[in-house]
Amino acid sequence: MTSLPISNPNPASRETVYSYLSRLAATWRTDIVDLAHDIGAPFRALIEQDQNALDALADWAGLNARQVEDMLSWTGVRVGNVRMRFRGELFVSRALRNPIVRGCPVCLREDALQHDGPNTAAMVMRGDWQLREVDLCVRHGHPLIPLWKEQAPRDRNDIKKRLEEIEGDILAGRLDQAEVAPSAYDLWLDDRLRDGRDGTWLKGQPLFAATTFIRLLGQALLPDVEPKGRRSDRESHAVGFDIARNGEATIRQALDRLAAAATGHLDEPRKAFGAMYSALSNDYLEEVGFDNFRRCLRECILDHWPVAPGEEFLGETVTERRLHSVVTAAREIGVGAQVVEHHLVSAGAIAESDRRPRSRKTFDAKAHDSLLRKIPNLVGSLTLRRAMGATRHEYECLVKEGILIPQTRMAKVKHPWDLTDGVGLVDKLQAKCSPVVSDKDVWETLLLARQRTGISLTMLIEAIRANQLKPARTGGVTGFHGILVSKSEVDSLLLAAGASDQADTPLPGVMSAAEFGRTVGLRNHRNFTALIEAGHTPAEKHINPKTGRPQYRVSADDIKAFHCRFVTLPVLSVETGHHRNTLRSLLAAAGVSRFSPAGQDFGPVFLRSHTEKALYSRKTPR
Repeated sequence: MTSLPISNPNPASRETVYSYLSRLAATWRTDIVDLAHDIGAPFRALIEQDQNALDALADWAGLNARQVEDMLSWTGVRVGNVRMRFRGELFVSRALRNPIVRGCPVCLREDALQHDGPNTAAMVMRGDWQLREVDLCVRHGHPLIPLWKEQAPRDRNDIKKRLEEIEGDILAGRLDQAEVAPSAYDLWLDDRLRDGRDGTWLKGQPLFAATTFIRLLGQALLPDVEPKGRRSDRESHAVGFDIARNGEATIRQALDRLAAAATGHLDEPRKAFGAMYSALSNDYLEEVGFDNFRRCLRECILDHWPVAPGEEFLGETVTERRLHSVVTAAREIGVGAQVVEHHLVSAGAIAESDRRPRSRKTFDAKAHDSLLRKIPNLVGSLTLRRAMGATRHEYECLVKEGILIPQTRMAKVKHPWDLTDGVGLVDKLQAKCSPVVSDKDVWETLLLARQRTGISLTMLIEAIRANQLKPARTGGVTGFHGILVSKSEVDSLLLAAGASDQADTPLPGVMSAAEFGRTVGLRNHRNFTALIEAGHTPAEKHINPKTGRPQYRVSADDIKAFHCRFVTLPVLSVETGHHRNTLRSLLAAAGVSRFSPAGQDFGPVFLRSHTEKALYSRKTPR
């Protein structure tokens, strides 16, 4: 004769409703369906968590409200159609409900060995075992293993019957696996589920989103292994958690490493980030709990891939392009990718040593927008010369003196000239011209004036701009070649500049401060003079014996001192090979402004230390 118990068991720590119902049935030596019927709570109603059925169970078993609430928190309570509340947080149902039921066989065997009655009356199914992102029984260091698989919820939750089928294997230790040490992830998740304790950055993130992202991040960072083809979730969780626990900065660094490794022609974000990209852009796109992780991934992608404005991307529409690749830039401006690449290398937008395919060679779209707009309108030397109305010799002298600077000096580029540079120069000079002159004997072209006196074209053009020379036009000739200057005025300029070979008394120093200023692009001599008089660069004052006027002169040491402290755009162009417009854009993007202490204007001169920091300490172009 079988003796019946005199009391019902108490719910165990972390026990689910269905586990307790199973142990209750085993205690009374009956099956779950019959017990549920006897207490007035049909098994199906309990599976569906019908409130009347749960109340009937509580009344029959003598459970208080707190015990029922605790069991439900470890069971998971349905919220809507696809979500459940588990341990006070929302999860999607599939994160908790699975045909494969897992558990720790050591826990179950230990339960049985500590009980005198039927083994299944003691075996407790813990609620944390349901969670997809739980890998390990922290208490025993035992991996959670599949115990049974049932598609139908009724059969899956008939725990007593399922345990009876594997009871012998559990007790004999045939299901045991090697003990492993809990990882930091295992301990963190166990604490978070037990009482919400969390000392990491993840404390502010929903648990479902945090654990899912941790796994996805770990999967992306760990290389696939053969023969399985992928790492275990346990490895992924450990690696992902070690990064995510420290916050967005370390997450972003990890994402940047993944992006930097994507160097193949077809290495788009989906390939670089794997399942993480698909999950955040599709599966969990509407899950607000993933917003912080999604934003971090989005910012990374926008900083590494050329995403076009207007594109719907990770739940948001891109409003401004951050990056271009050589391919997208070429497509946008309608110029061949090879030509565009040459210009970008010359401008320093991408490194010549970058061996990635053009689709992955990216650069700052905003900083180089003016360059891209220019490229389709660049012309060859013959077209430029004709547009300027300059002879071949005039053109060559303008180039030699740096008055005309090509957009790129790469020999492979056949159209390096910005037409507006040359035509703009001619237009400005012609605007200074008086009407057409007829007496050509007292006038000469700029090139002839250079050849006759040795005064550079640079100095002649600057004299016109400073109204020291009054040019005129010659009839029947247009453009640069049609601009004439008075021979007598040129001679006076020669005398005033102290450039005559007949000078009786040589002046000290290498050259005048004004002349040196012009060589570095400070064409307004007052700017360089102000720089000297403010004590920012050295020079010596002398009396010019020809003019009788005081004049600053610079020695070789003075010139060296200037170059050590200051730079100008023409100097930077020579040093870097970049066009002045490119340098101007790069300095502006880096926030480097002209040297102007206390608001004093010294013209277009910059501190060398500031420009070096902006130009030479930049990140390697992506």
